[in-house]
Amino acid sequence: MARVYGKLFDDGRDGILAIQPSAPFFGCPRHEKHYPVVNGEIDIELMPTPGGIFYNVGFKAPGDTRRTDFTLRWRIAQTDSVDITPNAKPPEPIAQKATSTVDRVQMRRLTTELADALECVDRLERDLEQAKRREADLSTKFEAHKRVVDSALEERDRQISVLSEQTTPQIKTVIKEVPVPPEPLEARIEFLEREVKRLNDINDSYYKSVLELHQLKLERAQSAHLPTYVEEMPGTPQQRLINKLRAK
Repeated sequence: MARVYGKLFDDGRDGILAIQPSAPFFGCPRHEKHYPVVNGEIDIELMPTPGGIFYNVGFKAPGDTRRTDFTLRWRIAQTDSVDITPNAKPPEPIAQKATSTVDRVQMRRLTTELADALECVDRLERDLEQAKRREADLSTKFEAHKRVVDSALEERDRQISVLSEQTTPQIKTVIKEVPVPPEPLEARIEFLEREVKRLNDINDSYYKSVLELHQLKLERAQSAHLPTYVEEMPGTPQQRLINKLRAK
């Protein structure tokens, strides 16, 4: 880490110094960091910047929550400290020791691995942002679907309640008293029914006998060519039946 200190503003203002790397590198994420500015001066620590990478620097007043406007670009060398005071003497770089061929190869390999790791981190961060966007979209769709389902269920319950009130059957209890005849009366009724049936059978047999007798008399009269007279009993059903047959 390199100490970065010095006077930024001659008017002695207080505020916040926002610093964000132009690209993430090992040990330094891409996120914006805030450092205090007291009486126009800062005293902070920053990671030295690799080649092609710099810090975007912007100043914000206390309580300012708007987006930061970056107006400076800083490159931090491999030194112990950097004085950012205007017209300050530039720091002397740390003397580099001679390295052997093995050390150079090892450093090149580590640099390649570091670049691959940074690329992987950047790719993972992009995937994470996409996953967050998909999650937010799915959450929105789920909430909308939930509202539609809740509304449909409420409407169904309301319709069921209305139908239940309309189709509730009205139950009426009717008490009907049926008299039960006593046992001697039932026996008398059965006896009379048997007698009526027997008399009807006798009456049917009588009608059949009268018809057969009338048929025999007709056949005998036709064979003798003589008028046939049948004794009539005036006012009886048998008389009316015989007269009707004779009329044929």
